Amino acid sequence: MSLNEKRMLDREALRSVIQQWNANRLDLFELSEPNENLEFHGVMRFYFQDVGQKVATKCIRVASDATVADVIETLIEKFRPDMRMLSVPNYALYEVHANGEERKLNPDEKPLLVQLNWHVDD
Repeated sequence: MSLNEKRMLDREALRSVIQQWNANRLDLFELSEPNENLEFHGVMRFYFQDVGQKVATKCIRVASDATVADVIETLIEKFRPDMRMLSVPNYALYEVHANGEERKLNPDEKPLLVQLNWHVDD
């Protein structure tokens, strides 16, 4: 099998997973079709709560190749623009499941890919 054929098969497999994801989501959270480099985009909702404060939420567009570090940088801009001039606190992203289980994502993980894998045990 040539590299090009493998890439086409990988793209079709990814398209199938994305279609399954989109079938169960609001239009706002649909993922785009993957391009020839298997990159895609989607809107993700994030929650932020400072100690003793109410929970704030923001929805941002995230690329499939964006890392946790990239997304945190964008979220700081959205949630706490006044914090830009201060030293950056130790922010992290967590995936939290309906059963209360949570996991801290590593800085090099890609949140949109982590989220896409949720469809397996929807």
